[in-house]
Amino acid sequence: MSRLPAPRIQLRWAENDGKHGYSVSEYKWLCHYELVIPLDEFDIRREVHGPRGGIKKRTELVMAVKEPSARSSSSGYPPCTGGDGKIRYYDAPFRDGPHALWDAKHLGNPPIYVIAPDGMAFERKE
Repeated sequence: MSRLPAPRIQLRWAENDGKHGYSVSEYKWLCHYELVIPLDEFDIRREVHGPRGGIKKRTELVMAVKEPSARSSSSGYPPCTGGDGKIRYYDAPFRDGPHALWDAKHLGNPPIYVIAPDGMAFERKE
């Protein structure tokens, strides 16, 4: 279960696995632009069926808003880190960051988070 509020917009960084059409050697990082909504107790979308027949219950639904954005990296550090790798910060992609602000305005201003590759979350502050 997520400790972040829902609904929310999240920009989630992940290492490029090569499954989205971007060259792994050229683009090390992908940012997934997602809308997260809470699921009520009797919402059928809560049920996740496992490969062996078990059913898990989830509390949120994560929906991709668009294809991921790619970022090359001249730094040896992942997104949301800088300098010595210990500095941590909100690191939104150049275009997706403003798009998230505009979309949030139309959706009633849910919070916007950037999720680092290690799972650390950074809320956008005014």
